Amino acid sequence: MTRANPNKRGVRYRAGDIFVIPMKDGRSAICQVVCALRGRFKQAFSFGVLAVRSEEAPSAAGDESRYLPIDRSGRIARVIFASAENLADGTWNIVDYRDLTPEQEELQYFAASTHLYRGDEYVRLLSPDEIKRYPVLQVAGDERVQQLLADIDRKAT
Repeated sequence: MTRANPNKRGVRYRAGDIFVIPMKDGRSAICQVVCALRGRFKQAFSFGVLAVRSEEAPSAAGDESRYLPIDRSGRIARVIFASAENLADGTWNIVDYRDLTPEQEELQYFAASTHLYRGDEYVRLLSPDEIKRYPVLQVAGDERVQQLLADIDRKAT
């Protein structure tokens, strides 16, 4: 396991940051922060996957602005919620920034229990039928993130 650079502790991140997740097989996933949570969910953030590449490059995101689909047990999602630790400590290196498109900003809405949030802001109570319309706040651990990335790549090839 690669250890983060101790000089990078406390890295600040924000919605729009593009970062690289090293994959176990040596490839890299190029991702973008969708929601940098700071309030009651400050231990987590959401991101979309722009590409899976064989080499890391600062301009690796290219012109991609659509996130790759993620199969979460039969339900297709566009974002992954993960612990903020890997971004904050520099394990996942921020390489660029790009403003979110209006379509990407819509992915900042998510369900937590039966409640709708947009980032840290509470919006309203959701009916049971509405919950399936929004990403659900389910924080994936490091291993699960790796599995989801590998699954994305398998489906794209």
